[in-house]
Amino acid sequence: MMKTWLALFSAVILLTASSGFANEGIRPAQTDDERSNETVVRNKIFYKPGKFELTPIIGVIPFESIVDHTLVGGRLTWHLGDHFGWEVLDFTLPLPTISGYAKGLVTSPGNPNDALWDLQANKLKLILGSNLLFSPLYGKIRFFGNVTLFFDIYAVGGLGFTSVETVRLSGNTGSLVETSLKTEFAPTLNFGFGFKLFASNVVGLLVDFREYFTYSELYGKKGLNGHFGMNLGLSFFVPPF
Repeated sequence: MMKTWLALFSAVILLTASSGFANEGIRPAQTDDERSNETVVRNKIFYKPGKFELTPIIGVIPFESIVDHTLVGGRLTWHLGDHFGWEVLDFTLPLPTISGYAKGLVTSPGNPNDALWDLQANKLKLILGSNLLFSPLYGKIRFFGNVTLFFDIYAVGGLGFTSVETVRLSGNTGSLVETSLKTEFAPTLNFGFGFKLFASNVVGLLVDFREYFTYSELYGKKGLNGHFGMNLGLSFFVPPF
């Protein structure tokens, strides 16, 4: 699924670029708007102040051995300036499943008395956050001599809440037993960084990485538990009203 989406997004970028939209050879000299914004990149065309950005995303949490999470969701960002913004809402719906590795641990053949009976993990059910966005770096990539793609690099950080289900996995004579111990809304600290490639004035492709630290329970103790997410998104920029 991830490979299909990546191929689809890449096709959008390449088709837009090949249409001549980003042909730098036809760009006029630096405009008064650029000078008034004190921009350091000549012929910058993707100005964001006042625009809203809608971004559907898909992703995964790849480095957890007990629970596999597939991520779907969206974001609403208000750009206060070219370099600063407010991610008003980061909405992510994780789809958790017990990994094959975990199933193998608790149902491995052998003496039933040696089976694991208290393997615990957190299943993320819903992530809601609000973040500040800092976008200090803007650049251009040139292809085939005359096609230029524009991009920026950004960082985000903020707070939110995550619906977390704590589950216990145990093995019983070769079968997996999953028990729900607790479900709660856990305070969450999140931060990350990303790369955005502009396909046009209204469309951009992004790849970003975010760490979600939830203050949730495992083995009867509260603590910070980290969940590292990798995301793909397609951004749509809405002009200010």
